[in-house]
Amino acid sequence: MTRAYPRLLSLGVGLAAALLTACGGSDDSTPATTTPPTVTTTEVSGVVVKGPVNAANVCAYKATSTGKGEQLLCTATNSSGGYTMNLTYVGDVVIEASGGTYTDEATGTTKTLSDPMQVVIAAQGGSTTGIVTPLTSAAFSKSKSLGGGVSSATFATAATSVATQFQLNGINLATTLPAVTGSTNSYGLMLRAVSQFIANGNTLAGFQAFVTPNTLQTSFGTAYATINGTAITFTFDGASTGGTGGTGGTGGTGGTGGTGGTTGGNKNLVITVTVSGVSSTVTINNVPQPTTQAEFCTGIQSDTTFTQIGTQGGGTLTINSCSYSGNSGTVAATLTITGPVNVTVPYTINYSYQ
Repeated sequence: MTRAYPRLLSLGVGLAAALLTACGGSDDSTPATTTPPTVTTTEVSGVVVKGPVNAANVCAYKATSTGKGEQLLCTATNSSGGYTMNLTYVGDVVIEASGGTYTDEATGTTKTLSDPMQVVIAAQGGSTTGIVTPLTSAAFSKSKSLGGGVSSATFATAATSVATQFQLNGINLATTLPAVTGSTNSYGLMLRAVSQFIANGNTLAGFQAFVTPNTLQTSFGTAYATINGTAITFTFDGASTGGTGGTGGTGGTGGTGGTGGTTGGNKNLVITVTVSGVSSTVTINNVPQPTTQAEFCTGIQSDTTFTQIGTQGGGTLTINSCSYSGNSGTVAATLTITGPVNVTVPYTINYSYQ
């Protein structure tokens, strides 16, 4: 079925253009001296956990298809593993943590974070969260093999897959804080198992590469049962095995298969465009709904409307990220105009199929 993405995208971009005009973005008569360049700042905050890593070096890089590119900014974590940085950049960003020390849950000893860990975020202004753990690093590795390589969209897809495989369904690995001690949560129990996995003679780098999941699941199942005292079944990329029980424990039962994606069909589509804090909404009835993120984003990214609106406005229009889940999709873009004044305007288009 041919989806009506060009028409929908045109509506979204049209709303954006109208908002830009209302905000004075297209007023060629405004003297350059009275319109200062727009600077977009994104506050990124998070925690580096393997357990909490103290004095880790946390750096932000422009995301590239193969991983990380130009370095933007660096900072250090506090004693709880927390960090904050303000990025004056719009686009997808790889946050990487290295060095620093943490208390290993499996051995109780202080260790140095010798292998870097990563997470990918979209810098679009405002604030965002980037939790850095071995599981977000596994998702980072997995995103490299997805269409287009590393981006916030492919990372989101990979992170959802990794979370499901580690039985953390519904948990956002990049925004959920894992608790590895005290009142642990399910995310924290998985990270405890990573520590035991390494104590059993494996490496953190090998775990994060996530290139041999069929082999990994057996040894990880053993590690989980050993440190957490409960056997659990892991299914990594289609292979299934029961976790080995600890002392007096038993093997796990088979896991329940995941459910299918959201069913398509025709829905009422609500498009909301936000530019510089100003929003406008339009509703379109009886619109075909995409069934996957790939279908949604491919249709949008291949549309020439973005290029045309940028050219007509005397600049360029760039898609920074695209995501789709359930009944909602989000496109983040930046309009850059170089004349008669330099203007950079980020905006988002939200698609809600109801």
